[in-house]
Amino acid sequence: MSCRDPSSEIEAERPLVREVEVPLTFDAEFFGLLQGDVENLDALQDEERRALVAEVGDLSKELVKLSEPSRFKKTDQYRWRELFDVYVQAGIFFSDLEKDHGKRDSVAALKRLQWFQSEVVKRGIVDTFKLSPSRKALNQFISINVTLLRNLQFQEINQKAIAKILKKFDKRTTLGARQTFPRLIQSDVIMTEAMARSVCAQVTQDLVQIVPQLSDYTCPVCLAIVWRPIRMECNHVLCVRCTVFMQRRGTNACPLCRDEVILKADQDNIDEKLSKFLLRNFPKETKEKQIEHETIDGRERFGIYYTHPSEQTPLQRYCTVM
Repeated sequence: MSCRDPSSEIEAERPLVREVEVPLTFDAEFFGLLQGDVENLDALQDEERRALVAEVGDLSKELVKLSEPSRFKKTDQYRWRELFDVYVQAGIFFSDLEKDHGKRDSVAALKRLQWFQSEVVKRGIVDTFKLSPSRKALNQFISINVTLLRNLQFQEINQKAIAKILKKFDKRTTLGARQTFPRLIQSDVIMTEAMARSVCAQVTQDLVQIVPQLSDYTCPVCLAIVWRPIRMECNHVLCVRCTVFMQRRGTNACPLCRDEVILKADQDNIDEKLSKFLLRNFPKETKEKQIEHETIDGRERFGIYYTHPSEQTPLQRYCTVM
């Protein structure tokens, strides 16, 4: 039978405690300097944002003149409409598509900007400008996007730099600054998503919306422009042709909200204000839809061989008059 020292058993049960001393003499100064640098970068970001917003505002005033619809003078409305349609498709800084929804990094944004520029060249939009100031305005528009891209690249570089500084600091101190410091500063860090969204929203509001897009004024049934727009009680708008067709079939439910409003619609439901707006901003599309509607109506009244006056030969017009 062996005898053990009770004190040795107690010592064996005690957990091993390791004491580490970390010199923190200059830590406050380190974080103070880093905080100051970030605040300076935030100030730079805000200054850059104000400059970009001001530039967008100046460009929007110029675009109003260049794209204003007119029957008596040259306008580049259709050219700018096509250009902005390509720009929206590009989704340079943000994507609305389900597969890659959200903000883009600088690499992806650069590729989308290059695609936008090449698509504009491929479509020959610049060559069809009727007004010389449109070229200058396009260069300014691209310059705004290039500035946004450079700021995005600057943001990513600074984020990486701060991460490396904190990583090196953690190796020397094991204080976990990489997890704590970003939460402490709560900064929008140079050209953050907030700034990008702010400027991009300004571009959309002040520039893209200056030129009405056809996709915002299409009939939900035939997907063509809502020529002779019929505004239902539910406030949804259909073209007159689709409204008449649905009424003939006895369809009463609105194709968008399913409210029973179709059969109630009559001539009083024609939105004259919207109709004038469409004629002014989409003269080609409204003319095409009008001819299509009148052709269908003519064939219903006179037979399948009816030809619209705009498509008749001089001989046909002569025979019609006779």
